[in-house]
Amino acid sequence: MKLSQRLVLQVLVGSLLALGLALTKLAVEAAEAKPEWQVEWEKTVEAAKREGKLSVYFWQGGNLEKVILAFQKTFPEIQVTTAGGRGSKFVIRLTSEQRAGKYLADVCMCGVTSPYEVLLKQAKALDPIKSAFLLPEVVDQSKWWEGRHHFQDPEGQYIFAFWGRPSATRVSYNSNLVDPRDFKSYWDILNAKWKGKIVAIDPNESAGGWRALYYKPSVGAEFLRRLFGELDITVTREDRQAADWLATGKFALGLFVTGIPEAKTQGLPVDEFRDANFKEPPSLDTGANGTIVLLKQAPHPNAAKVFINWFLSREGQSLYQEVMNTRFDYVESMREDISKESVPAEYRRRKGVKYINMFVPEHMDPAPLLKLYKDTMKR
Repeated sequence: MKLSQRLVLQVLVGSLLALGLALTKLAVEAAEAKPEWQVEWEKTVEAAKREGKLSVYFWQGGNLEKVILAFQKTFPEIQVTTAGGRGSKFVIRLTSEQRAGKYLADVCMCGVTSPYEVLLKQAKALDPIKSAFLLPEVVDQSKWWEGRHHFQDPEGQYIFAFWGRPSATRVSYNSNLVDPRDFKSYWDILNAKWKGKIVAIDPNESAGGWRALYYKPSVGAEFLRRLFGELDITVTREDRQAADWLATGKFALGLFVTGIPEAKTQGLPVDEFRDANFKEPPSLDTGANGTIVLLKQAPHPNAAKVFINWFLSREGQSLYQEVMNTRFDYVESMREDISKESVPAEYRRRKGVKYINMFVPEHMDPAPLLKLYKDTMKR
């Protein structure tokens, strides 16, 4: 072989080897390349570890502390502090802190009315939580009920509803005095035989259940006007007293009295109607801690993002649903890709049933209800 031919062959072999090495390197790099979300997630987790802290506010937490402990175990570098409370006092605390320039809370597990009416509309105390969604299993709306994310705010940015259950009717009765088979509709409550035999929780104390009746199309203002004006109901702000009166038979029916399931397990003659007892379409609510928000100027923004994504993941929602379901209270995650075994069948959302969503803005304002109550009861 001539010298020139050998040189050409050597160059060709060298080029092929170089090309092979280059292709191998590219293949390795391609295999090692991470999707954009994963890069962002890992960067956020590392930043959260450097922050080292997270502040979570919630009201009426129930077993929520168990969820916080599980997060702490998963991310031990992030020290979590919590603050619990309920109702208007808790909202006042949050807004007062921000007005004073004290941005202490990162995340809040909230109720139904206050996050939208107070924290968002009035105080403008929230940042968009949707922008914090990073994990694909959180972002993917097909994993959630009805194939979409559920927000309270019309913008679909700020107040995320992560669980929703068919609302308990919160109409209770003394089982020695009432045959539940006599009730097929809310309107049966207006039967004259129940005049003077109904105890109810003051709407000014707790408006949630009343609000559901007011905005339920087949019940509404006319039903409440007659209830307040014709049935001679006894109204109290003392929930325990109302439950005692119902159990002792002083009253036959109770409206929005809590603690009935517990009383029933103690052998007292009380029970609650299920939504299936009444022909009117059932409502869907998120209860006392079924929404999550990101507070404005969160002091630990990366830790907040990590918590939000972990909590809304399959792992977080499975744990939440498991620990929050007790003998006396039931929740169902909006995630559809997790087991529902911890939720009793009668308290689960039912396929094919059209629910009246009570956590949308048009159903949240209690003012018309409270005005009707004031105007009717003072007569």
